[in-house]
Amino acid sequence: MRAAKDSYCNRIFEALLEGYVLLEMIRDAKGEVFDCRIMEINSQAEALIELSSGEVIGKTLSQILSLFDEYWLRFGSQIPQGQELIQFEFYAENINKYFSISAFIDDRDMLVLFFMDVTLQKKAQDALRIHEVLFDNAQDIMLYIKPEGQILNANKKACDEYGYTKQQLLAMSIQDIRHPSTIHEYDQQMKQAAYGGIVFESIHVRKDGSSFPVEVSAKSTFTARGPLRLHIIRNITKRKENEKQITWLANYDALTGIPNRRSFIAHLEEEISRCLRSETAFALMLFDIDKFKYINDRYGHEAGDMVLRHAATAAQKVLRAEDQIGRLGGDEFVVLQTNIRTQDDIIALAERIQAAVGEPIHYKEIALSIKISIGISLFPKDAPEADGLLHCADTAMYQAKHTGGGSYCFFAVKPI
Repeated sequence: MRAAKDSYCNRIFEALLEGYVLLEMIRDAKGEVFDCRIMEINSQAEALIELSSGEVIGKTLSQILSLFDEYWLRFGSQIPQGQELIQFEFYAENINKYFSISAFIDDRDMLVLFFMDVTLQKKAQDALRIHEVLFDNAQDIMLYIKPEGQILNANKKACDEYGYTKQQLLAMSIQDIRHPSTIHEYDQQMKQAAYGGIVFESIHVRKDGSSFPVEVSAKSTFTARGPLRLHIIRNITKRKENEKQITWLANYDALTGIPNRRSFIAHLEEEISRCLRSETAFALMLFDIDKFKYINDRYGHEAGDMVLRHAATAAQKVLRAEDQIGRLGGDEFVVLQTNIRTQDDIIALAERIQAAVGEPIHYKEIALSIKISIGISLFPKDAPEADGLLHCADTAMYQAKHTGGGSYCFFAVKPI
């Protein structure tokens, strides 16, 4: 009868989905449990611990876990002292598995264990925790969004950048934080997000109404909760400022703030094309500062830089809106005077520039008297292209210097 009962119980234990282990408790003289001997184990348990019944039955837990004493001690500390049911998790490092264990002492003073492999669930939980940590501590804004635009999740960076609490963001849609001027692009961008993903630039709006430029990487995916999009959003304000600064430096002189040689030549060539079409003329004035080297050598480069800034500012103030000034390099400046009617117009501007630049300036309480020499060439009379006009103006400027400086001179072809 006992054998039949044991056979029936064995069939039940083999039918369990959980691993089942029956252990005989080994007590010391004081009656305290110090180890357990394995008496029964079902096939599910064999598969879970990757050991056969022949390898474990009759052995103690400490023998099996002898290479992992600290884990055995932790496991042993969980053994119930009465018949109450306890549940705990145990990590078996030797097989890299997590087990969820239910343990109780039966009426025969035997320890009964039921356990399941929860490694996948544990790793999924760990991965989720890692994701949550990374998500919330990401340096970029991260949003999970439903296909229609509702925000499902937002990280800390999103709250910091937009000025909303997380609860407020979860009650909003992505359309609520986009600048109205970008809404017409939204549908097409989201279509591309659904087919392979998209990276685009946009403008987002904070709670206080201020806006800032962003780069958005958006990609749709399918989850157990249905389709959603992940938006990784980067504030690119500094990048835009750097791009603007790079563009400015490519076209303007860093010291004086006026167009540099490259930018001025481009404008000069445009004016040549315009005047060819309209059959009109313009004057090109090239000037530099007389005895500039002397100023640099005597007072230093700081004084020289001050003089250059003064020359650019003073000359620019007397130009018309349609005229153009540029710095070619060193102490050389050039002025493009458009829509000239008579030579008197050119002379009047040259004299205004000389008077403005020649106004006294002070460097460390030292009065500096500045004079400039101006060379003037005319389009199309003197040359048909930019290089030729600059050469003619340069020649005329040195003719002015030979007369003592502080004057202007028109280019003239020397007789053969």
